[in-house]
Amino acid sequence: MIELTRLLQGVALKHPAPDISVTGLTHDSRLVQPGDLFVALPGINSDGATFVQQAVAAGATAVVGSAPDPGTLPHYLEVESPREALSRIAANYYSHPSRKLTVVGITGTNGKTTTAFLVAAILNAHNFRAAVMGTLGLRWAGSWKSTGFTTPEADQLHQSLANLVREDITALAMEVSSHGLEQHRVDDVAFDAAVFTNLTREHLDFHQDMEHYLAAKLKLFALLPADRPAIVNLDDPHASDFIQAAPGRTLTYSLDSEADLTVSDMGLGLQTTVANLSWQGETIAIESSLVGAYNLENLLAAVTTALALEVPVAAIQDGIRAVQMVPGRLERLTSAVPGNVYIDYAHTPDAYEKVLGTMRQLAPEGSRITTLFGCGGDRDRSKRPLMAAVAEQYSDHLVITSDNPRTEKLARINADILSGLKAHKHVVIENRQAALLHALSQMSEESILIILGKGREDYEIIGTEQLPHDDVEIVESYGA
Repeated sequence: MIELTRLLQGVALKHPAPDISVTGLTHDSRLVQPGDLFVALPGINSDGATFVQQAVAAGATAVVGSAPDPGTLPHYLEVESPREALSRIAANYYSHPSRKLTVVGITGTNGKTTTAFLVAAILNAHNFRAAVMGTLGLRWAGSWKSTGFTTPEADQLHQSLANLVREDITALAMEVSSHGLEQHRVDDVAFDAAVFTNLTREHLDFHQDMEHYLAAKLKLFALLPADRPAIVNLDDPHASDFIQAAPGRTLTYSLDSEADLTVSDMGLGLQTTVANLSWQGETIAIESSLVGAYNLENLLAAVTTALALEVPVAAIQDGIRAVQMVPGRLERLTSAVPGNVYIDYAHTPDAYEKVLGTMRQLAPEGSRITTLFGCGGDRDRSKRPLMAAVAEQYSDHLVITSDNPRTEKLARINADILSGLKAHKHVVIENRQAALLHALSQMSEESILIILGKGREDYEIIGTEQLPHDDVEIVESYGA
């Protein structure tokens, strides 16, 4: 039992809180247990206010919401912003677990997952027990748990952090999404460092335009204490915005410009990346299994972060070597087919440019690149022809298929994709499994098949259903 007044410390209430206790906390009415505090969050597709009666029927002792007190509930607490309230309540409920961890928050359109894996590996090579939270779920000490979102809702987030503390985890490399920032999910996370990777077109179905998308990303730096470092990619056109938003010390990295961490020379291959980095008059040699210039950018982000946290160079080098691959990020798959098959989570024009441009640059002479991709439904339509144009530029053949069409007609999605193509070197196969089988059947020793969009997701959303589908499983079982 926890006193409600203790949970509400720091929450702006419109009326005084009753002197009662609660036994739990949730924003999901389906998870309410007797004695719980239920926070009714506004949503895009549904409003938590419509589930208040359901929560009370399930045994909720008190409810937090933004609507006026209906006068029919046992204990109703009206607030201006339920999302801001949930963040503070969750932090109070779980005794501010982020304060017991070294938390690195990483935001940007692309590179968050890889940078988070690298930061965690480097910290593990030093004197930390580090976890990773993001698109691939929560990973710690050989364990894995799905989180559902890149950045979970505040109650689930602080519960996860509290569990990490109980597991004796001492550090967390955390992807921080623009949705999570805009919806106040991380308002009460105590960040020890903040990282900005890049900003390109994405999520405009949610943010409306790039200005709002940028403003959401900048919120991470505004949350950073003045005595904690901010790490910024100086090569991004928006770097100055993030430098200006940082309340304290800013460290920069760059492939092309003068920065705190730069590259003096590099060797990019299809199997390894080697580089000499320059830092305060010192040369740091690194070797990584992650390939391509864009992954070198991710490496620079991780190294700068580690140096800002005063991690020794030897641990940085060891941590980088420990990351053989990041699941679903230009990951080479084992298959019975000739040639090479890669998957990648790329689903923006910029990510396509980085992945496909890298593969075209590094592929052996005579290679034939086939790219299989689709575009998500009920999302930003304007990026579809841009992605198609990039795919066409770097590929010898395209297989256009589905990728979470959701409730949008697949024919309209594919029409948007086709509008970005100029040549006639594609085939449209709407069923993703059939498209994969077709692409695999065309492989030769010179073939490189690049499967984009879903990475290691094990489902596809068609209509309102989440149906089983696993690109990796289909590739690895082909011909077996």
